[in-house]
Amino acid sequence: MRENIDIEMEETSCPICGGAEYNLLHREGRFQMVKCSSCQFIYLNPRPTGEAILRFYQEYLPEDESSIEAWKRMMEPIFQKAANIIDQYKNRGRLLDVGTGFGFFLAEMKRRGWEVAGVDVSEKAMAYARTVLELTVYEGPLERIGFPEKDFDAVSGFYVIEHLPQPIGFLQECYRILKPGGLLLLRYPHTTPIKNLLRFFGIENHLYDLPAHLADFSPKIIEQCLKRGGFKEWRHLIGGYTLPPDTGKKIASIIFGNLSEALFYLSGSKFLFPGVSKTILGFKG
Repeated sequence: MRENIDIEMEETSCPICGGAEYNLLHREGRFQMVKCSSCQFIYLNPRPTGEAILRFYQEYLPEDESSIEAWKRMMEPIFQKAANIIDQYKNRGRLLDVGTGFGFFLAEMKRRGWEVAGVDVSEKAMAYARTVLELTVYEGPLERIGFPEKDFDAVSGFYVIEHLPQPIGFLQECYRILKPGGLLLLRYPHTTPIKNLLRFFGIENHLYDLPAHLADFSPKIIEQCLKRGGFKEWRHLIGGYTLPPDTGKKIASIIFGNLSEALFYLSGSKFLFPGVSKTILGFKG
């Protein structure tokens, strides 16, 4: 169990507003998620130190071939949906995928004619993307690389922002390296509504995936973060669903994924089903 891992932790203020006051929200073993008393952001506190986070991610992803293929199959519906969305808004160009993992999304966008590059911190993931898929992947974090200003037509990040200690700084850097008219696509989980429901029924779980996830974003909060990152225009989507290898989880993902998509479109793109993962697009003017 992850609550038993040996990892250095540190107290932190709210990563969004800097507030020091918070209320305890949920516990998973020895880890706890709290809600900022000022801006209502939900984050892990205490959280792993910067060095501990980098060490943790060297063991985070699978490394045997069958597990990597299972990972690819799980994420493929999301990647295909995102690729179609990006192609809808942009007529190819340069794309950067942050937290690219094994590089499967980059490979799809390269196949579609994009010039691609990735960023990651996992050595095993970078090695796979570079050697097996022959992709260009930079060692992160993104903010340390120093890409030129206005260098990319699109930036993507799948399930990455909830792993970052400074999400506003990350979004500011995405904005800086995007060309005018550029597109940011982010995929993020929204776990707290499910945690609240399960707690009501007394069901213990580890859905936050602590200490890997440092925060949980609601649609309202992530829109506020985009604004603070420099973006003035954004659009929310459901953006599909993953296909986990576990049969029960796969069935649940299909049912709730399709339900959330249906309700989203029936509501005129206004209702975002609580608890399911979502995609948000940020547009640089």
